[in-house]
Amino acid sequence: MSDRLSREKEYHNKAFSQGVRKAADKYYTIHKISLEKLYILLQKHASGKRVLEYGCGPGHNAFFLAQHARELTAIDISDFAIEIAAQKANELGFKNASFVEMNAEELDFEDNSFDLVFGNSIIHHLDLEKSFTEIKRVLKPGGKAIFYEPLGHNMLINQYRKVTPQMRTEDEHPLLMKDITLARQHFKNLNINFYHLSTLAAVPLRNTFLFDPFLRFLNATDQLIFSLFPFMKKQAWFCILELSDS
Repeated sequence: MSDRLSREKEYHNKAFSQGVRKAADKYYTIHKISLEKLYILLQKHASGKRVLEYGCGPGHNAFFLAQHARELTAIDISDFAIEIAAQKANELGFKNASFVEMNAEELDFEDNSFDLVFGNSIIHHLDLEKSFTEIKRVLKPGGKAIFYEPLGHNMLINQYRKVTPQMRTEDEHPLLMKDITLARQHFKNLNINFYHLSTLAAVPLRNTFLFDPFLRFLNATDQLIFSLFPFMKKQAWFCILELSDS
């Protein structure tokens, strides 16, 4: 294992066991609006299929996927996360899910193994050339890869990242437009939707009855901004990437 991957493993074992990212949880409350879209998409493409979760962490998304997939395999570089996820899946009675410690850049699967590959905030930790090559290799013909990832162009968000180094690894790299271009070089079809620009303004209301309607209003505003001014899309915080060759 390279020094970079060793650092990733060490950090994520610590993050999952000690909760070093708890201070950022308040900002992630706004993700409910984009996760609604993501889960609709995942249910559509996972139902009755063989699915790989690419970087599963302690398993939250894996348990959603296991409800719909015919067979779920979930991998992570963190042995702590795999242990926790496997234990929880057993408690929940998921017989169609398996959890394996694995390097996402060197997958131990045969070609054309999965109908869907999904990852949440994972590929921005990886060597994208290696990752896209492996993802494409293990996807079946007609398969799809879906990723929910942070972007790296917004100056205010990047400033927050700089002043909170303890909440991220030194090697991670939120996606830039050049990374989207690289994805297009590996996959014939790429669809990308952008989320969370003005929606961050809803965070102070997260514990009030105003939060949900205000969040939805701001999300609609964001989508209008992205429609009228496409150059603003890269200022979003997160995106949903859909990759396929058909």
